[in-house]
Amino acid sequence: MNVLVTGVNGFAGGYLFSRLKTYGHKVYGLGRQPSSVHPLDGYYPVDITKRFQLDREFDAVIHLAALNRTTVGADIDSRIFHRVNVEGTENLIHACGYSKFIYISTAAVYAREQEIITEESPIAPVGNYAKTKYEAELLCESLLPQNKLVVLRPVNITGAGQKNLAAVPLFFERARNHEPLELFVSPKKIIQLLDVTDFTQAISQCLCFLGGGVFNLAPEDSMSMLQLVNIILKRCDSKSSLIIREEKETHPSLICAEKARKKLSFQASKTMNDILEDYYQSQKRGTER
Repeated sequence: MNVLVTGVNGFAGGYLFSRLKTYGHKVYGLGRQPSSVHPLDGYYPVDITKRFQLDREFDAVIHLAALNRTTVGADIDSRIFHRVNVEGTENLIHACGYSKFIYISTAAVYAREQEIITEESPIAPVGNYAKTKYEAELLCESLLPQNKLVVLRPVNITGAGQKNLAAVPLFFERARNHEPLELFVSPKKIIQLLDVTDFTQAISQCLCFLGGGVFNLAPEDSMSMLQLVNIILKRCDSKSSLIIREEKETHPSLICAEKARKKLSFQASKTMNDILEDYYQSQKRGTER
């Protein structure tokens, strides 16, 4: 297949490129940078916030590029999120021809009111990232035929090479340096982690899926934020203190990926303990992608 990957120069994009090439696909990339470090079959240096046209058609477009919540800062306002995540998606939809459009959304779009969250659970995104990702979902649904669109809603994606703006890399870095770890959510809040290799496997399986639809991507296991932090502190033999900034009770809820298991044959191969151990070992080796 000829596959276009937006955000190919990012953390998940690099893993996805490697997996798609392993399976024999021709991989084309799109990104803000003038060039890509990956040996792509073609690369388009494009600012997706502006209208653009590409010179070929693809079997599939995988839209990874986004202004992510891990880059959220006080100086980033809602208009920038909308420009990148919503307007950028619309510009991409109109930029070329394709048989399948795979949009990467987020499990953060859901209201956390139920114990088990499926694709039919209530939607209530909080924050600019989740709000604009869901708005882009609705845009995709309004512009694309149902059988042409696949929307993936993954939980927190992590793995070796991820920047320390995300929770797991940041906690490991602080723990290794014996710096205080701060929790800005309830220590009882449930977290689910999806290894980036399982995430990219799910995307590749979507290429063979004949229909469309919305799918959650999540592992079967979970843990509390306090358990996560304690595992990291113990693994790093850290003297870091833990500062809890939020004591508010939260409703425990789990993202269920049963639909993806049945229709996409998705099954996360790594448990959360596997993911944390792999990340620790990668940092110990100085692994970078």
